Amino acid sequence: MKNLFLATCIAAGVSIAPVAVARPGDGAYSAAMLARATTLTRALAHHVHFNEAQFIAVKQLHLDMLTERRDLEILLNGASAEERDTHLAAAQQRYETQLSNLLKPTQLVAYQALRTNFTAHRLK
Repeated sequence: MKNLFLATCIAAGVSIAPVAVARPGDGAYSAAMLARATTLTRALAHHVHFNEAQFIAVKQLHLDMLTERRDLEILLNGASAEERDTHLAAAQQRYETQLSNLLKPTQLVAYQALRTNFTAHRLK
């Protein structure tokens, strides 16, 4: 009886397929979100000039940022504008910090100049 039980457990363990867990970078993003992240990364790379490893890391950062913004918009759907702004500003600050950690000093200067020029242009 013990042998039958043991054989059944082994057979069940061998025949069960492993469960795939969706993680960032494993195809857990919609095609629209992947396209948006690629567009953002290419636009930034046009001015900041990434190497290949940085391009991949910044694209993943954009995917994470877009996902977080989408999740916050869903989570804070009925919240006040002030609460939404606070959470979105915190998410933006985390993005800026993580991006600055990925960039070399000369790239960071170029990014800050781009950001300053873009902000000034948008205010006119």
